[in-house]
Amino acid sequence: MRHRDVAFFYTGRARRVILRRVSMRSELRATRAPGFVALILALLVSAPVDAVQPKASKKPAPATAAAAAPKLSDSYRRIFAAGAANGAYNGLAVGMIQGKEQETWFFGNSANAALPDGDSAFEIGAATDVFTGILLAQAAIEGKVRLNDPLRRLLPTDFPWADSTLAGSAVVTLATQQSGLPGLPANLFPTDAEDPYAGYRETELLAFLANYRRTTPSRGSSDSTIGYSTLNGGLLGMLLGRVYQTDFPTLLANKVLVPLGMAHSGFDDPQNLLAGHAFSQDAPHWHYGALAGAAGLRSTLNDLMAFVRINLQPESSTLRGALLLARQPRAQGPSGGVGLGWNVHELPGSDQPTWPVVWRASETGGFSTFIGFRTDRQQGLVLLANTTAELAPIGLGWLSDELPPPTPAPAFVGDAAAAARYAGLYRLANGADVTVRSAGTALSAQVRGQPVWRLMAVAEDVYATNGGAAVITFVRNIDEISGLVLRANGGYVSAQRLSERAPRLSRNAIVVDAKKLAEYAGDYALDENILVRVSTTGDGLSAQYTGTASIPMHAVAPDRFADAEGANGLNFTRDENNRISSLTVELGGGERKAQPVHWRTP
Repeated sequence: MRHRDVAFFYTGRARRVILRRVSMRSELRATRAPGFVALILALLVSAPVDAVQPKASKKPAPATAAAAAPKLSDSYRRIFAAGAANGAYNGLAVGMIQGKEQETWFFGNSANAALPDGDSAFEIGAATDVFTGILLAQAAIEGKVRLNDPLRRLLPTDFPWADSTLAGSAVVTLATQQSGLPGLPANLFPTDAEDPYAGYRETELLAFLANYRRTTPSRGSSDSTIGYSTLNGGLLGMLLGRVYQTDFPTLLANKVLVPLGMAHSGFDDPQNLLAGHAFSQDAPHWHYGALAGAAGLRSTLNDLMAFVRINLQPESSTLRGALLLARQPRAQGPSGGVGLGWNVHELPGSDQPTWPVVWRASETGGFSTFIGFRTDRQQGLVLLANTTAELAPIGLGWLSDELPPPTPAPAFVGDAAAAARYAGLYRLANGADVTVRSAGTALSAQVRGQPVWRLMAVAEDVYATNGGAAVITFVRNIDEISGLVLRANGGYVSAQRLSERAPRLSRNAIVVDAKKLAEYAGDYALDENILVRVSTTGDGLSAQYTGTASIPMHAVAPDRFADAEGANGLNFTRDENNRISSLTVELGGGERKAQPVHWRTP
């Protein structure tokens, strides 16, 4: 499945672009991806966290002359216009603030019926974390919670935490992505893989906490490999709702959105919500259920411009303390400080050695967002697109007076005949096999021992998971496809093509009594972060891995099941009492053991 909101905190394509920009300017120094690619995430580094009040770490910027109205430079205008014309942006809303003045511009693809406007609603994805962070800051100011309170303090004392270390983690680690939680809850089994979080309920989130035991290093460990997690913001929102004894959307509206004058922002789908787009296709809207605090907000350019203006001049706001507290760095990431939902890094200031730029960017299933400001120049910028696109390089470039990045590549329309030419069996340099299959204009790729990845065409010979956590570039020898290069987890590995046909193992189905099928149903753990849910489906079973669509399976032998292509299998083992005791999962020719999960219900 395609999960495009990896929430782009320090993840996916945007992260790599920004980190490349760091190498050029050291002073400058980030929804989709549930599924297994979502677990390939970038790193964050921990820092001590104590304070619950804003720190006056910098003196106010000296008064400057009145600023002129912001202007959209020709170079940036060309980028926006070209991106709209070539389909990289389906629709783009741009808002700039310079002192007391502000301007807005709107761009769109000529195929659209209408341009977006200031009241058009967009999904803002992981930028929702900023508002959840402000809510946490306000709760701290009101004395409802302290930033260094252990998580266990926000649930009843008899709550059966499975992981005592997680229960003792500070609340602030959720807002700064330092908790060490996995990218998504292991018990996320979407009924609709195109809207994967929609049905996830608070009871399931609590069940996850009552059963999850972390074995990866904690945030304070030097060898930690945990990065952004949708769980962080989602869990924080749910816990704050419990502190105030109300649901999170109502709480955020009453405590943050209404006081900030953001009357057109919320979690429902308004009539003015634009359609999303990705890979030259329409993209469904995403809904986050109990994890709404991570990425569920919809907002407009007008609302977000008002929000940025209040951040530039917070003195008159009733949320002044929370706004200032939220932007204070609490941890250190590879690209600068990390506040309560915000990214904060230093740039040369107008009259100071350095000055903080505060920003957040996100890409969801069909939308992109950038929000940023710097108070020394009283500058702010909001970029909203109803297309999955890279906006962080543009936003940071503008705020840091850098030359704009190159014009975005045109939207690439996949071709079914072209996709079919990439199918086959490939062998990676590390010896693992990769099976590539075509499915219309898309591809699927399966590394031996791993579940299937869905890949969309992004350029000729280039296919990627939505969000870019994994990218495959096919290699040509004249006109023949001879191999591929797989990019994932920050590394590259090449593969040679062994066959032009994907292996297929057809197995004759046998009939299994419906009552006996029920014996196999249940959840099985591959590891701490990945479960497989086995369900009955009439005359067979289905296997559904964490965050993915279910796979139909038919019986091929006693206690053995396989999918239609023979690429995935379920082999059950029985104990001396003839009861199902364990499961061996076949994934692209590789085998992995899975143990039954017996859920504790809180």
